[in-house]
Amino acid sequence: MNEKYFPKVGEKLYLQQKTGSYYIDLVKRPYTVIGVTKTKVFVQSCELIFNGPAYYDTLADDIIADTNGCIEELTWHPKHNMWATKKSSYSQFAHFGQYEYYPYLD
Repeated sequence: MNEKYFPKVGEKLYLQQKTGSYYIDLVKRPYTVIGVTKTKVFVQSCELIFNGPAYYDTLADDIIADTNGCIEELTWHPKHNMWATKKSSYSQFAHFGQYEYYPYLD
């Protein structure tokens, strides 16, 4: 698939790195699309809901859009055919369609 995908405002997604490190690559952070142009996608971090104590390894009970969340700018990475954060060795790649959260456990 070489065609650039343009998400819709309000679409759910999560960001995930591709480093080759098992524990780092497992980490998933949920976001919501808040803006789309021809060259950029703007996403905002979600709020994680915990119905009890939250420790480093606690999974969220619910994930909701957060209008006060941090905003990230995504650009197209042709090598991976994906939207991602700033082009670097630490880019986070967007997976559209659902919220997912998984903490860093190493």
